[in-house]
Amino acid sequence: VEGPFQGEFGTWFVYKHDAAEVLTYRASLLVAALSVASGAALASFPSLLSTPPPPAWSFDVCAGLFLASFGVSLSTIHIYMKPLHDMLKVLWTSGVVGALAVIAADPSHSLVLSTVQHPVQLLGSGWVFVALTGLFFKEFACFQRWEASALFALVPIITGGHFLGLLDSGAEGAMLDALALVFSFFAVRKFSQPLKADIGDKTVFEFLAQREAEAEAEAAAQQN
Repeated sequence: VEGPFQGEFGTWFVYKHDAAEVLTYRASLLVAALSVASGAALASFPSLLSTPPPPAWSFDVCAGLFLASFGVSLSTIHIYMKPLHDMLKVLWTSGVVGALAVIAADPSHSLVLSTVQHPVQLLGSGWVFVALTGLFFKEFACFQRWEASALFALVPIITGGHFLGLLDSGAEGAMLDALALVFSFFAVRKFSQPLKADIGDKTVFEFLAQREAEAEAEAAAQQN
């Protein structure tokens, strides 16, 4: 599809499967962003339009779409440091398991409503937001885009502020709206980057994979 590119340990190309993975990563980020934006819009409707509050399940649909699409993002993101990548996946998995536990244990069986009313529930589902913060840190470290740095700050401020009871409803709502707007802008802008930007240097990935395989082979030989 694209190339050749000069890498640290040789030349490399972008093939069709690489392009498909990058587009899946970007599309899943967009779905995650739109899910957050939809939830923020639903929360704003009663005050803006003087309408009754939306049903609790509508927020949970947005949350479910966010969790699923963000999981796809983590499975298709390219990170040189495999332990870091694995840690983000573990955090996401812990958050999903915690979210399911909240839904099962709460009388309303609503993840979002329960978490809004009982911030301590973030001890279950909040690990997903730790992983999301990690993704934004990776994006800023790689591309130095202002929206990634803003999201890196907004996510822990909103979740931590809610958990500790430091934010009133007005400030929390305003920051959630800002998060939704910046996240959506971030996700749309990802499509303007060249494909190779989200792939990284494939020769580095190949080198690291080879070193890992050699280390595993050496460990197995020592055990025998």
